[in-house]
Amino acid sequence: MKLAKGMRDFLPQQMMQRERIFSAVAEVYREFGFQPLETPALEYLTTLRAKSGDEIAGQLFEIKDSELALRFDLTVPLSRVAANSQFPQPFKRYQIGPVWRREEPQKGRFREFWQADADIIGSSSMRTEAELLDVASTALARVGFGKFEILLNNRKILNSIVEKFKLEEKANGIFRVLDKADKIGREEVERQLEPFFGSASKEILPLFFTKGSNEKKLDAFEKYAPEGVKEVREILDFYPKFTFDPLIIRGLGYYSGPVYEFRAEGFSGSFAGGGRYDGLLGIYGRGAPAAGISLGVERMLMLMGEGDGKKTYTQVFVASFPDTYPQAAEVADKLRKSGICAETDLMERNLRKQLDYASSLSIPYVIILGKKEVEAKKVNLRDMKSGEESLLTIQEAIKKINE
Repeated sequence: MKLAKGMRDFLPQQMMQRERIFSAVAEVYREFGFQPLETPALEYLTTLRAKSGDEIAGQLFEIKDSELALRFDLTVPLSRVAANSQFPQPFKRYQIGPVWRREEPQKGRFREFWQADADIIGSSSMRTEAELLDVASTALARVGFGKFEILLNNRKILNSIVEKFKLEEKANGIFRVLDKADKIGREEVERQLEPFFGSASKEILPLFFTKGSNEKKLDAFEKYAPEGVKEVREILDFYPKFTFDPLIIRGLGYYSGPVYEFRAEGFSGSFAGGGRYDGLLGIYGRGAPAAGISLGVERMLMLMGEGDGKKTYTQVFVASFPDTYPQAAEVADKLRKSGICAETDLMERNLRKQLDYASSLSIPYVIILGKKEVEAKKVNLRDMKSGEESLLTIQEAIKKINE
């Protein structure tokens, strides 16, 4: 039977790496004061379409003969919950889970993929953006992710320019062109945008390609978008480890302020991103300022390399003979109660095949339990890497395993 298009099976070695990443990221989020929240995979179509933008609305997995569809991100369900609940503010939540988009699969992009989100509801301060950039950077470092850069823009800058030249009705077209600038290049961007800006093209278009420091680029936009520039400067005061890039758009229709992307060398596109979405909660109930960051787990793993060498969680395999299996099960139980992952032979194999099995999974220790060991009330602990064996009590074995 074939696997559904754009979906994946995760084998044990892949899942162990994913679980390690999920655990490390969640740990960092908790350290910053974020609380866990879980939302359902299914939402009403009206909920998902309310502010998804045309592109995402066309990618929804709709459930036939129903009013439901699979969630396309974790932000919209959060907004629904937060707009209809009472939480002390700021409400800082994290969620790690799968989302679904009906788009054409390609490298690093699947129809089912996992996101690790952190969001802050209730604060208009740019301290919020600084903390989100900090928590995401800390989480990436914790999981061993390599070098990356943060690119940041403010949708208020773009909106101000559009309003100044009375191009509100053409804003979506302008943003779409800017959003693909890294793919089509400056010359093509200017060619496609010139009809929008007309006589102002020579004044405006070069701004988007200003080179130099963050301050130099912000200075270029200040007279057109003072509020947006001011917010970016405030973020720089709190967290200066980013590059201001006026070409960062973020496609989702709900973004209203600063937007940001995390990128790695040699990979076109981002592996993490987010932004401010102050108007989103008001669509679902009680409004509040909000911002969030999302780590794209699939793209992170593609860049890190899937599979980190670990084949099993088992630390000790308790090998036995036909007449010592009951005692082997007791030994395994004592190991587990001491926090050590242990398993026994369920296949009724001979000792050689039991050792082969342990070796195939790179289990670091094997306890060999024969009649002699049972009578002596001891275990024979073999270090599978060195081959060294020791006759020990179970407590001595536990101590050695934990060293």
